[in-house]
Amino acid sequence: MKVFNVRYRFRFNDGREKVFVENFRADTLEPIGKPSRPPAWTALEYHRCSNCPLNPAQQAYCPAALSLVKLIEECAELDPLEAVILEVTTAERVVTLSTTVQNGVGSLMGLVIAASGCPHSSFFRPIARYHVPLASEEETIFRVVSMYFLGQYVRQQAKLGGELTLDGLFEVYRQLETVNNGIAQRLRAAGEAEISVKTLMGWDVFSGMFPMRTSEILERMKLLFAAYLKSS
Repeated sequence: MKVFNVRYRFRFNDGREKVFVENFRADTLEPIGKPSRPPAWTALEYHRCSNCPLNPAQQAYCPAALSLVKLIEECAELDPLEAVILEVTTAERVVTLSTTVQNGVGSLMGLVIAASGCPHSSFFRPIARYHVPLASEEETIFRVVSMYFLGQYVRQQAKLGGELTLDGLFEVYRQLETVNNGIAQRLRAAGEAEISVKTLMGWDVFSGMFPMRTSEILERMKLLFAAYLKSS
């Protein structure tokens, strides 16, 4: 089995370092390895998301929550606003940038939740495989919309039909908004690190604004597609 890994290295101004390495199956992006003793707040029925389709008899733990255990435990004592140099290494590249702990943790949280196996976040596995840390809002919208329409092409190739509107993508984000809120609620109830809750609620705002912001930004991008509008 081929392994795809992503390495997040936080370098602090006082010389400290914190490194996270996430390993995934290269073909499916399924996470490799799970906590040996999952904490109580990862149980599927613990503040379960209102839109969760999983069967507790078959799945004892929330896959999104499981994916966050190590990150949350090791970030509990960090100052979310502390400046860091973040170095992210994937198979394709190394990206280095100045940011804050909270932004770096948020980027890593997005990656592991997308790959976790949560039915609502799994739509983002393709974009997680080609991970770009701390992408701007415009970059994110460009990448997500491109991913979505590639997904529609894959559906057509499988004779499942496809669509040429963004309605389905907007629905994916509506469901993800509920998931973000649900995970934040379970972490709050468990008394876990506030840095994680604040990060998730920031995503919640983005998810809620996604349809409006996407329409605005895609309208601005139209000029870049001028070559596609020429008659053949």
